[in-house]
Amino acid sequence: MRKFCISFIVILSSLIQVLPAKAESEAACAIWLCLPGGFPSGCSAAYSEFKHRIKKGRPPLPSLSSCVVGPDGSRSNGSYQMGVEYFLPCKEGFEFSKSPQESYESVMCLPIDSQCNLREKYRRDKKIDCTPYPAERRIQPRFIKMWVDGKYLGQFFYQ
Repeated sequence: MRKFCISFIVILSSLIQVLPAKAESEAACAIWLCLPGGFPSGCSAAYSEFKHRIKKGRPPLPSLSSCVVGPDGSRSNGSYQMGVEYFLPCKEGFEFSKSPQESYESVMCLPIDSQCNLREKYRRDKKIDCTPYPAERRIQPRFIKMWVDGKYLGQFFYQ
């Protein structure tokens, strides 16, 4: 009986065809097109799918190869990296007083220019602004960096 079951399983498995990978939904694939533009009008289904995927703990972007097939049957590969930046970058010549991810409050942009020493700060003819200023918080702190076939598309912020 045991030999019969094993041979039946072997024969059955040889008859079953391997099914191709299921393509993602149209809304899921549209995320690749709509996200770089900030989900403009006409992308509401893609935006809803994007939020749904994040809420369900799924990757925010589907596999690009499940969405795109070239005319010769070739597939494109896409990748992404997610992150968070709570503050806009300081202007040139300034840096954060501490890591912006350490605390949401009291992050300052301080001058790093060597000419911003105490004596230089009080010169009347100074041409360099050495005044520290509070760092500006981002409205949309979360971001995704995207690549398609190894080419960098950019960093896109979302809520």
